[in-house]
Amino acid sequence: MSLSLHPDTPQARTLPSAASDGVAAGAGAGRGIRTRLFTKYVALFVAVVAIALLANGLFEVFFYYREHKASLIRVQHEQAEAAAAKIGQFVKEIENQLGWTTQLPWSAGSTEQRRFDALRLLRQVPGITELAQVDSTGKERLRVSRLAMDAIESGIDLSNDPKFTEAVAHKVYYGPVYFRRESEPYMTLALAGARRDAGVSIAEVNLKLIWDVVSQIKVGQHGHAYVVGPEGRLIAHPDISLVLRNTDMSGLAQVRAAQAAGGTMPDALEEARNIQGQKVLTASAPIEPLHWTMFVELPVEEAYASLYASLQRLAIVLLGASIFAVLAGVFLARRMVGPIQALRSGAERIGGGDFSQRISIRTGDELEGLADQFNDMGARLQESYADLENKVEQRTAELRESLEQQTATSEVLEVISSSPGELEPVFRKMLENATRVCGASFGTMNFWDGEEFNLAADYNLPSEFSDFRRRTPMRPYPGTTLETVVQTRKSSQVPDLRESPAYLARVPNVIPMVEVAGARTLMVVPMLKEDQLIGAITIFRKEVRLFTDKQIALVENFTRQAVIAIENTRLLRELRERTEALSQSLSELRAAQDRLIQTEKLASLGQLTAGIAHEIKNPLNFVNNFSALSTELIDELNEALQSAALDGKTREEVDELTRMLRSNLEKVVQHGKRADSIVRNMLLHSREGSGEHRAVDINAIVEESLNLAYHGARAERPSFNVTLQRTFDPAAGMVDIYPQEITRVLLNLISNGFYATAKRKESAGETFEPSLSAATKDLGGSVEIRIRDNGTGIPPEVKEKMFNPFFTTKPAGEGTGLGLSMSHDIVVKQHGGTIDVNTTQGVFTEFIITLPRTMAADGTSGGKS
Repeated sequence: MSLSLHPDTPQARTLPSAASDGVAAGAGAGRGIRTRLFTKYVALFVAVVAIALLANGLFEVFFYYREHKASLIRVQHEQAEAAAAKIGQFVKEIENQLGWTTQLPWSAGSTEQRRFDALRLLRQVPGITELAQVDSTGKERLRVSRLAMDAIESGIDLSNDPKFTEAVAHKVYYGPVYFRRESEPYMTLALAGARRDAGVSIAEVNLKLIWDVVSQIKVGQHGHAYVVGPEGRLIAHPDISLVLRNTDMSGLAQVRAAQAAGGTMPDALEEARNIQGQKVLTASAPIEPLHWTMFVELPVEEAYASLYASLQRLAIVLLGASIFAVLAGVFLARRMVGPIQALRSGAERIGGGDFSQRISIRTGDELEGLADQFNDMGARLQESYADLENKVEQRTAELRESLEQQTATSEVLEVISSSPGELEPVFRKMLENATRVCGASFGTMNFWDGEEFNLAADYNLPSEFSDFRRRTPMRPYPGTTLETVVQTRKSSQVPDLRESPAYLARVPNVIPMVEVAGARTLMVVPMLKEDQLIGAITIFRKEVRLFTDKQIALVENFTRQAVIAIENTRLLRELRERTEALSQSLSELRAAQDRLIQTEKLASLGQLTAGIAHEIKNPLNFVNNFSALSTELIDELNEALQSAALDGKTREEVDELTRMLRSNLEKVVQHGKRADSIVRNMLLHSREGSGEHRAVDINAIVEESLNLAYHGARAERPSFNVTLQRTFDPAAGMVDIYPQEITRVLLNLISNGFYATAKRKESAGETFEPSLSAATKDLGGSVEIRIRDNGTGIPPEVKEKMFNPFFTTKPAGEGTGLGLSMSHDIVVKQHGGTIDVNTTQGVFTEFIITLPRTMAADGTSGGKS
């Protein structure tokens, strides 16, 4: 094994035998202290990298902070001194302009000349508001003002005024700043002439004009300069409203400190707060000999903006380096079983800041790769000082592009999840995001039918090209990109359509793309389902610029999502169809179950009814027979009493009693016959059915029922007559029913119709013609039967109760009230159909029966009805 540690030297070759020995020895040594070594090397690696970067970064930031702050203070001092010089120059110029007014001696004829010179001075120097000239004795001889009337030979004695005495003593006098009308700053400037009898010129200078000088001083982006007088009053500021408000700046720490230090800001107060409370970096310079102070302020946020940016970059680098150090340390420690001393020495040199060192380990196993990674890390750290900012910007751009692509993909997935079964919004969102992320102009999605590409969706197409695409499918002509996609099933693009062979050959598909839509660069990505082409997405650019591999991969991802959406829509449609079919089957099964339950109930009820009816039958027969026998015995008793000797009153009583007894017996016979009819109907209702349902011709069943009912009525009443009308639909055909049960229903309804017509004829006379009609009609999955008579009709109160058991309106002995109830149970409960009635009292009655053409396969066999 060959180990070496040296800076920037070629790595030595490894001897195979030595490498084997080194690895074995390292492995043996590491077995006993595996956990301690793991923790040690992870901690060491993290500490070396993180602490080195942190220390280096902190030193860099600290010195950069000091240098940057010193530079800013120096620049601000220079700006303050330059601004102070400008203002001093401004005052000096006024002083120079004022100087020539003191050259003339006072004489008898000099007053007018001096007045002329004073007016000319006011015109030439806008800053001078008022000029007064005093002779050598201190008497005011002339005063010219912009704000008041001129005064000549006023004689005001100024011999003891400082502006006269100080000017005579020092040749120039700069008065304190005062505010006229408590808003405008003014200063008195007095200048004595060089000659003894020249006197003193006293000018009142408006300091508002200094604002022009101050406002032109630019300090950074949001900084500014201002001038403060000896008393702390604001003399000049870019915001002139502060000056006009006679703002007192003496409360600011920097103003007090600068005035105390003679106009120069001490180092301890380089940072302070301005009048708005904002923290600023400030510098000052005295304006001599005015005893004013020029301040230059720059907001701390702006002053240290570059420093803050540097700190942010350093934090990002430290975070990334720390994460990398932890991961690399874990990876390194888990595989560290070899030359620890060499790696430790390398780590110490890296910790010392020597990033140019290289570790050469030739073991032929993972340690060699680990050393290479360690060397690569050193090289990257060394390079990071040169191009760290470029790398961060490049990585940020890549992350932004990746985030944009992920966002576009997530938006498409969100549309897919929120629009199940709807493809149009999904396709439009796909095209919109693909076009936007790829920097294209417009796009289309097409479905492949084996011969042509048909438009499925589009985004931002030019109107004329959109109309063309909606009318015209795209064929994969030879030499076109569509043909390439059909043949290879791979993505393809054309750098410039105007230079493509297909356009030069005037292929019909390509000409509108170029000449109508203005497309130049084109990309086509196929939509594949298990290598089967189902469509394609086409993206267009109006400028010549190739699509990148990432953009192609993004569109390919969209095509896969489109295929998944299509497949999900198909599966959802099939699921809905299957669900509807199962729901229909469940409904039919429930209906069949209901009919089966009803059939069982009818069977149980039939058995009970049959038992009750049989038990009632025998005693009822005895009642009827003995009633008839008792009537005969009454006749015999009357005959026997004819020969008996009875007085008239007794015979009348006997005759009355026998008549009453006969009448009672006749009522007993009458009601017994009704009870016997009820029992017979109960037995009929409860008897066993046909045993099974089968398909029969419904027209034949209705015809047979008409004939049976008519001949039965004629047999019972030979005088009965009615006109029968038949309207049978040949398409009614075969119906799966219990034939005998439906025949009973039809016989009951037809018999009721015959009874109603007979009753109406009794009341209407011979002019009334009884009639009854029977009709059938095919309703597709069901059959309709109508029985209509022109009898007495049914009153509303009777119609509500007509299907109740034992309800009847017929006289005693003519009806039991079980016919319509039985018919309702057979049609509705046993066959799953409906029975309705339309009627108008005194006009007609029509029963409407609807039977399903096929009964549910419920496994029932017959039933009791």
